[in-house]
Amino acid sequence: MTEDPTGWSSRLDNPVLVQWEYASEERLRTRNAIYQQFLAEGAPNAEEMTFAAVAEVSPGRVLDVGCGTGELAERIMRELGGDVVAADLSPRMVNLARERGLDARLADIEDLPFPDGDFDCVVAAWVIYHAPDRDRAIRELARVLRPGGRLVAATIAEDNLAEVWELLGESWAREITFDRENGAAQLEPYFERVERRDANATVVFPSSDAIRVFVAASMTRAHLSGKVPEITEPYAARYRHTVFVADKA
Repeated sequence: MTEDPTGWSSRLDNPVLVQWEYASEERLRTRNAIYQQFLAEGAPNAEEMTFAAVAEVSPGRVLDVGCGTGELAERIMRELGGDVVAADLSPRMVNLARERGLDARLADIEDLPFPDGDFDCVVAAWVIYHAPDRDRAIRELARVLRPGGRLVAATIAEDNLAEVWELLGESWAREITFDRENGAAQLEPYFERVERRDANATVVFPSSDAIRVFVAASMTRAHLSGKVPEITEPYAARYRHTVFVADKA
């Protein structure tokens, strides 16, 4: 495991790093905006796939764990109706979600403050790899689902945007504790059926500045933004995300 010059651990499940990262929304919004802006039109989009997996089961009561700014939870509430609860460990994210009119609550994915079987569908989008105890987190996600309920868990592949780090002369290899390859095995003990849906596409950065902004907004490698070289033509990197759809017995 390597560390950057600021001393932050490069692990995405470091509680100190997670607390610092999500105390503010700016970096999260920057990363999401870059994906939305530079992902090819019509390409597979993991955010859309996550929403579609929820819509498939027409849930009456939904929990979005690790809701961030609440954009997805608001869309579920607006387009699918029903009762939507947003939860996050960050007070700032909870406040932002409440500003959207959501029932947003401060909660830890490893100790959810909800009764057994309380939800028809639980969304955990790009959050399980932040949990120090993933088995406990997944057990909690399964516990609050009703029998026959659905978990929708989005994550990334280890080599997502590998070309960006290669451009900087860095290794793209990193330890992601819940990713495309290892996620299903962690879900299977708690769910009757687990399906992996991959979103493979291309993100095209139009300039060095665009790459630099993205790197500066990354969670663990922001200190490398100064290493972005000047490019003379658009630069492509592979977008590799995955949505796990897990149905409870």
